Amino acid sequence: MTTPAADDLKSQVQALQKSLAREQCYLCWMRPNDKAPPLPVSPEEMRLIHHAYLVDLERRGVLFAAGPFVDETGQRHGAGLLIIRAKSRAEAEAIAFAEPYTKAGQRLMELTPWQRNEGVVNMSLRFADGALELDGRKYKLTPA
Repeated sequence: MTTPAADDLKSQVQALQKSLAREQCYLCWMRPNDKAPPLPVSPEEMRLIHHAYLVDLERRGVLFAAGPFVDETGQRHGAGLLIIRAKSRAEAEAIAFAEPYTKAGQRLMELTPWQRNEGVVNMSLRFADGALELDGRKYKLTPA
């Protein structure tokens, strides 16, 4: 039997769970493949193909974040991470395994489901100045 205090705590937790603006995402952990086949194109071309793939995902609103595992000294630690928005694991896998380095066998991909519940993004867009500030970083906008 539960106490009124325990019931109240359960109600508070349920209310909290309902209030969270959850977004279903997937962490796509990329690791180097020690048994990678030869690249089908030059390393420079592969880098451009990879970048174009990520830009396309970004423009479609699928890519939440992406980047290499690099520390403050510039030392690389493995390959990198993509965080993608997807409604299902199957959708996330289709996106992740189409990443060019992974598709070419250069990287191994592992997916972990993740729901974004909390966090903050601070953004200021000043049209007159053509300036965007995002989390303290400043960018100058150029006309298209």
